[in-house]
Amino acid sequence: MDYKLLSIIISASVAIFIAVLNHFIITPIKDKRNRQREQLKNLYAPLYNLLSYNILILKDASIRQKEILLGYVQSDKNNYKSKDYLEEFMLQRAGYCSDELMEVWTKFTTYNISPENGISSRLVKTVVKEYNKIKKELNMGYNKEELSTGIPECIKELREEI
Repeated sequence: MDYKLLSIIISASVAIFIAVLNHFIITPIKDKRNRQREQLKNLYAPLYNLLSYNILILKDASIRQKEILLGYVQSDKNNYKSKDYLEEFMLQRAGYCSDELMEVWTKFTTYNISPENGISSRLVKTVVKEYNKIKKELNMGYNKEELSTGIPECIKELREEI
């Protein structure tokens, strides 16, 4: 066999292998990481901070009742302390939600929220776990306690109670 033909076959094979590798393995991994960065930046990080603030409003009551409660300030929907702002925020960023978060969010907005039904607690735990899971997958610093319990650092006293 001629060396030129052999080198052409080897070069073509390597080029095809690299193209297939790039198309079916590398690009999907990059796309997934970019999607996770977008989710973190546009939904989970701001939502984590909003929920942490809302937890701090009723922190003492949450510890007494051993249940995560969310407090709000009555005002217009442009104030980040209000429940209307939280609802508008979630509606605008629903495309970044996981299926589980969307299910919990739907229950949170449609059912009567009380400590007995645990919807607020489930919402917070879902957001906190997914926030830390994404950070872990992106090789960013994350809180192992939050990832395992779903209870944010701002109310870590509740971890021992539950």
